[in-house]
Amino acid sequence: MDIVKHIKQHTENLHTELSKSSAEQRKNLKLATLGFYFHLPDFENVISKYIKIDIDKNQLISDISKGNLENYQKAIEKSLAETDEYSDDYEEPESIEIFILEAFGSATSDLKDLNSLEGLFAGIIDVLDYYENFSDNPEYWNTSLEKEVAFQNEILNMIKTQDNFDTSIYLKQYNDVKFEKL
Repeated sequence: MDIVKHIKQHTENLHTELSKSSAEQRKNLKLATLGFYFHLPDFENVISKYIKIDIDKNQLISDISKGNLENYQKAIEKSLAETDEYSDDYEEPESIEIFILEAFGSATSDLKDLNSLEGLFAGIIDVLDYYENFSDNPEYWNTSLEKEVAFQNEILNMIKTQDNFDTSIYLKQYNDVKFEKL
């Protein structure tokens, strides 16, 4: 199988189907995909370290649900403005930290921003690909990656027929998966 071609087609399908989603579905999809990222090592600590805010996962979910995102967006903007990549004490984020930061930014962006929603789904694939490439068990992560693409297609089919769905689907899907630091 040509994985690059397969992922390219999947990404195009994501864009097409997500562009048809309602505002309520986009909010639910952001909440659902964020459940995946909550499983990554040190989620809250990474946000605290780089964005300099302490988050509570339940409050974050509530704020996304209610559209109370301005404080998160301001914190991200401030963090980016204060980051000096050329300073002596600059510490470049590790790959998993980058995935978390990008997901946090996408999850707290405006619901009209389709690219951020697509980024949340693509980021999941990127995380699994990263684990496949750098873990001691690439076969496990390759299988997980294949299952994820199928799972995302199920979600796309689900949003065609349902306005509301269980936003904890990713929490449940990856409940038994151990994302260790690599």
